[in-house]
Amino acid sequence: MSSGGAPEWRHIEEHIAAAARELPAGARIPAAGLRTLGVSAPGTGKTAVGFGTARTVVPGGRVLWLAPWRSLLVQTAAAWRAAGFSGRGVAVVSKSGPAFAEFGVQATTSPPRLGLWAGRGPVWVFATYDSLSLRQEDGEDVPGPLEQALLGAYGQQLEPFDLLIADEAHHTSGDGSKPWAAVHDNTRIVADRRLYLTATPKIWAVPEGRAGRKDRLVVSMDDEAVYGKRAFTYGLVEAVERGTLARFEVDVLEIADPEPPGADADDEEVRGRRLAVLQAALLKLAAEVRVRSLMTFHNLTVDALAFARAFPETAAELHAGDPERYPRRVSAEWLCGDHTLEVRRLVMDRFGDGVDEEGRETDFSILSSCKAVGEGQDIRGRRGVGGVVFADTRGSATEIVQNVGRALRQAPGEGKIARIVVPVYLQPGEKPDTMLTSPSYRPLVAVLQGLRSHGDGLIERLTLRTEHTGRGESEDFTGLDPQPVAPPGAKDAGEPGDDEGDGGQDQAEESQRAAAQMWEQLLKFSTPRDADLIARFVERRVLQPDSELWLTGYDLLRRWVGEHGDAQVPLTATVPAPGSEDDGEVYALGSWVSEQRRAQREGVLAPWRFDMLNALGMVWSVHDAAFEVWVSCARKYFAVYGTLAAPREAVVDGRAIGQALANFRKPGGLGKNPERARAREGLLRAVDPDWNPPWPISWQRHYAGLRACLDGGATLADLRPGMLVFGDDIGLWLLQQQKDWGRLGEDQQRRLLEVGVQPAVAVALPPGAAAGDEEVLLAAEASNWERHLTAARQYQEREGHMRIPRAHCETVVDAAGVHHVLKLGVWRSNTRSRRAKLPKQQYEEAASLGLFA
Repeated sequence: MSSGGAPEWRHIEEHIAAAARELPAGARIPAAGLRTLGVSAPGTGKTAVGFGTARTVVPGGRVLWLAPWRSLLVQTAAAWRAAGFSGRGVAVVSKSGPAFAEFGVQATTSPPRLGLWAGRGPVWVFATYDSLSLRQEDGEDVPGPLEQALLGAYGQQLEPFDLLIADEAHHTSGDGSKPWAAVHDNTRIVADRRLYLTATPKIWAVPEGRAGRKDRLVVSMDDEAVYGKRAFTYGLVEAVERGTLARFEVDVLEIADPEPPGADADDEEVRGRRLAVLQAALLKLAAEVRVRSLMTFHNLTVDALAFARAFPETAAELHAGDPERYPRRVSAEWLCGDHTLEVRRLVMDRFGDGVDEEGRETDFSILSSCKAVGEGQDIRGRRGVGGVVFADTRGSATEIVQNVGRALRQAPGEGKIARIVVPVYLQPGEKPDTMLTSPSYRPLVAVLQGLRSHGDGLIERLTLRTEHTGRGESEDFTGLDPQPVAPPGAKDAGEPGDDEGDGGQDQAEESQRAAAQMWEQLLKFSTPRDADLIARFVERRVLQPDSELWLTGYDLLRRWVGEHGDAQVPLTATVPAPGSEDDGEVYALGSWVSEQRRAQREGVLAPWRFDMLNALGMVWSVHDAAFEVWVSCARKYFAVYGTLAAPREAVVDGRAIGQALANFRKPGGLGKNPERARAREGLLRAVDPDWNPPWPISWQRHYAGLRACLDGGATLADLRPGMLVFGDDIGLWLLQQQKDWGRLGEDQQRRLLEVGVQPAVAVALPPGAAAGDEEVLLAAEASNWERHLTAARQYQEREGHMRIPRAHCETVVDAAGVHHVLKLGVWRSNTRSRRAKLPKQQYEEAASLGLFA
């Protein structure tokens, strides 16, 4: 491909200059030679870069061109002559066929002849990587013809090369012990300079844990010692945006066969049925998007043959039913690796020109291929390749990228839109919205991952889409009912970078908008699809792929959250299994969620899975989730009462928050795990720092009531006995604190002093007054425990000790004037015997009186 001065191909001159800088003429040559790597998308002129680098660096020099396939060498030799090279050319291939002779290139695999024809002086030698393989002679391994010629044979010897160009260089990576890796060894294939060219650089890692592999060399294309520094990179996205390659759209054909093969059908019957419905689907797509030529790629030769032979009949039936929509003259041909180079070239030329065997122009052309069109081979002509169809995606990411490249090649200024067609065969009853987990969408995953490996962030853009994407509704026969849409006619935004001067920023913004519009229709489905679903599909199955089994549980949890508003799935919860809504099969979602918790606890849950589940609000600990509910209740209680010193009978939202808080205050009440207990205590302390004070909870509750009264505008003088706050007699409690000041702790006294409370002044009893005549502070609504506790204090103050006879009764008077005669001796005895069972608060109150001494 020559740049011809077209702006879309200006990058070729840039790449030649970049390669020449790494392989300069006249430079000192180290023992290993000079090396550099150039990466450029398929169909963007790597061959022209190789020719230009040779002309620039070693004009009139000795050049060795290596490629993986003989057919690619023939194409390269033709382009070499077309580029104006007129010197000697020798191909290290067998003489069969006239292909090389047509371009004045001699062909041989004889080392002496190689030495004779190309031993000295300017020459171009074209060879496949297979020419580096060892051969068998007399039962012994001997070097391949190219290496043998460099060593010398029968008095003839190849001199070292000035420049070695390794085309499709990713084939030289990987296992360093394979024969093709000899291209890197400058003691075997001697060259001053090496230029490696590829569209798909491969990065390899040393295998771990494999017996016998510890010392095996692994050649990775990021190893500068082997491939040199990267001279240039021209990615797929940049090539499309600059107009070098055609814009493209991925058409997802979701095909639902109304007459699917039965469960007992063999693999051949299933494949045959799928190929039949695919033919109809492709003709409908072609009518919709107005594409006139498609290449289909198959993994089995018989499939390629059957598809091509049956296609004209399918086309004729559709044309008869709707002649206005479907093409009349259709050509369908096929190729496989068994076809000769001449037959392949003839068929590809006819296909590229859009003519049949008789040379007549067709309305639509199909070319079915099974490993017949090698990497780097061009199919051009008056019509070219309108699109490619992945009838089978079991190939590698590299094969996918190379096959996509067939459709993206275009002439300067052509401005076509290529179709990348991916059939998706839906199972009976399967709905397209199951794409996140469905095995049917594996072909689409494979193609998108292939594009991603070569797409400079192209596939990542699909996660940012906000519109629906689709082209229509499905119908019975093929699952497709496309709405005809005229292909977009927007022109390429041009070459970026010329945005200096007045209006430069506006021009740059316009260029960015044009580039964004170029990709916004990248992925098109047969039926309308929500962009959010597409984004999840790309994220979960392409960018960060996960097992379909795991994604099934994840998708069902996502639906649960959508329906219930949270991810709190009971252990026994089940939901309808995907695709089985009619037969009643269920999926144990609760068990699946429990399994994710277990994996997280054991540290074996993948980080991206943790992030995905977290985004759904995953409840990682059932116990923590239950505690969060109690914290929520505590917040509500505090918002009303201003304290968490709740009585045991307190209830919020039907939950016994008082009893729960009492349980949390017990030793170990926040859990046995110290870290978790500290975290839980922090949550409660954030609600109320005094949620678990060192003094009785009733004291804290009354103190909170006192603060509420004072904050509300009351004064201490206003708080007389009978002043109730949420059922507690704050006035009476206040008098009791003043009277019992000496029994209060320092922090309690400090808090009371801060709000202005002072201890009561002791007053001597008047003559003749009895000790029991002093004022008794007991609330009218006091509990039985509080009455006995007050009686005990009264006894202690009068007698000076707590050795109460068992038969002793004590009388106390409450604020309402009611006299209570209490069996204080019995109460003391019972309390002492039950001390181990007393609540913490009661135990502390009894102990403060010396009841247990």
